[in-house]
This record gives sequence, C-alpha cells and structure tokens, in this order.
Amino acid sequence: MVWTTPQRVQAVSAYLRTGSPVLTQRGLRREHGWRRVPSARELRQWVRGFQTRGTVAPVGIHAPRPRVPVALVRAIRRALARNPRLSVRRLAARTGAQRSTVYNVVRGQLGLFAYKLQLVQRLKRGDKAKRLRFCRWALAKWRSPRFRRCLIMTDEAQFCLDGTVNKQNARIWGTENPHATYEQEGQSPSITVWCGVWAKGIIGPFFITEKGRPTTVTGPRYHALIRDQVVPKIEEQGVPLTKLWFQQDGATPHTARSVLNFLGATFPGKVISKKGDVLWPPRSPDLTVPDYWLWGHLKDEVYRRPVHSLGQLKRRIREAVGRVPQSTVKAAYDNLPYRLRACLHGRGGHLEHVLPRS
Repeated sequence: MVWTTPQRVQAVSAYLRTGSPVLTQRGLRREHGWRRVPSARELRQWVRGFQTRGTVAPVGIHAPRPRVPVALVRAIRRALARNPRLSVRRLAARTGAQRSTVYNVVRGQLGLFAYKLQLVQRLKRGDKAKRLRFCRWALAKWRSPRFRRCLIMTDEAQFCLDGTVNKQNARIWGTENPHATYEQEGQSPSITVWCGVWAKGIIGPFFITEKGRPTTVTGPRYHALIRDQVVPKIEEQGVPLTKLWFQQDGATPHTARSVLNFLGATFPGKVISKKGDVLWPPRSPDLTVPDYWLWGHLKDEVYRRPVHSLGQLKRRIREAVGRVPQSTVKAAYDNLPYRLRACLHGRGGHLEHVLPRS
C-alpha cells in the first residue's frame, strides 16, 4: 500500500507518543478509523527517517516525474499501429527511449495490453456438441476426490532445435483481445516428447525415438512407448492401474487397434479417447493440462538460451520437467474445472485463444 505524507506524519506522531508499534497501530485503528495500518517495520523506518533526515517522505521522491514528449508517444503509437507484435525492447531501440519509459507509455498513456498467443484447431460441425457433452461429464466426475486423484491427461509435443514456436515469447499489443493466429514456414530438426499430468505431478518426459534417433509417431511406436515406458513408470507410483483414468487425444497413432486394446486391458472402462470408453472431443487441446499449461511452460524454460543440438535439447527438457514444483503442477491441474465451465459458458466454443499476459 502507498501511504501519503499526511498519513505518515500522523503515524509517526502517534509512535513518538506511545513508543510502541502495537499501541500505535491500535490507536490508528481506534482513534482515527484506519482499516489498514502500517507494519512495525514501516513505522520504525519512518521514525528513523524523520530523526535522520527531518522528513517522513520516501527516499528519492523529490520531484515529479518528467512528462513524456508528445512526439515520443506519437512515434510509439505509429509503430504499434504498423506492427502490434513489437516488443518493448524493440520499441525502445527504434525510438531511442528507455524501456521503462516505453512501457509506461504503452500501458499508461495508450492503454494497451500484451496478449499471448495460444495455438488452437478450427472446430468443425458437431464439435461443439461433443465438447459440451464431455465438459458436463467431466465436471460431474470432478466432484469425486477419487476421480481428481486418478485422472491422467497425456499429450505429445514437438520441440524444434530453433525454438519455434515459443508462443510464451509472442505478444500482441492491443486494447482488447485481437484473436490473432501464428503461421510459420519450414521445419528445423525436432524431437517429439510425451508427458502426462495428474494430481501426483508430471509423468515423463519420454521421447519418441527409433534406434536412439528422433522419429515420427506411429501406432506401433506409440504402443511400445505406452507399454514399455509409460505404464511401468505409472506403476511405480503405487496406484492400481484399474483405478486410473487415462486421457489421450484422437491422433491417428492413439486410436490404432493395438493401442486401444492395450489401453482397454490396462485401464478397463477408464480410457478417455476417440473410440475409447469416454469420447474425447476432437480438436480440444484447450481442455488438456499438457496443452494449456505444460508445453508452454517447458518451452519457455528450455529456450531461454539457444539450443545447439538435439542431445542438449533433450537434457534441457528433462531438467525443466525436474524443476517444476508440485505446487505449480497442482495449480495448473486444479484449473481444469474452471476451463470446463468456461467452455460450457461459451456454448462449446474454444476458450479465448489469445490470453492477457499475467
């Protein structure tokens, strides 16, 4: 809380009379009707400043902030009108102003916000009805603590050597949500990563490889990954597989007959998938924890510094997963019912695909 100079004077006067932070706080509440009172530390700092400097004003506040030139505001406005994806760093380089000044102009004077890209798939006829049906089912099941503890949401993602697309670093300035999309050309060397997220944390990462080299996902490779690596890792958690719900999207390798037969035998009656026990709605990455949180978080961590080889990329991914606190996983996992309700509120449409930066 920012305390005004008259409030500081009143508090210091009361402190000098009582000599006790607790008595001062009680007096400010009782006699002056203050709902919030300064802490003992703040009171002592103000008294010390009054005794040494003869003032209760904060150190360094002596003159009003200089006004930003009108020409600079106009230059920033024109630059963002031509390209709303410019970062504060680039705006500062173009205008010759400090970054803090540019940020204050963009937020304070132009009233713009930085929106973050989120990649989504175009919904087709009938998709909204399927999304609504799943959201109603999932919200009803979410009331059960057993379901919340036993739902595993899984997905694969590609990590490219050059870092595209790190949507965590893509921002669009605007006064309201621009609903923009991102297109890219070309493809750098990449590796496919599988992860699962549940109440106990992150399962993985596992890499889709053939003879130690990155490769594409096929039905047999996905089957071998789930059978030989994922299921044994889940069994280490000590939870019976028959109690777990296993969610996957409708990608073609996921719905191969051998894969669905294995999943049906491993998680009887509890496979959430296309052609599974519970139908997973198509084109719904915004409803899975890996898609709406994990991949963006990992890519933001992995690509903080340039990556020079696929081996280094794999090490970075493992280290980034290992550093994720359980509290962060829980917060992202607990966000699922809010997204399900938002989908219902939006009548089955996609959630906002460009989100304001927090």
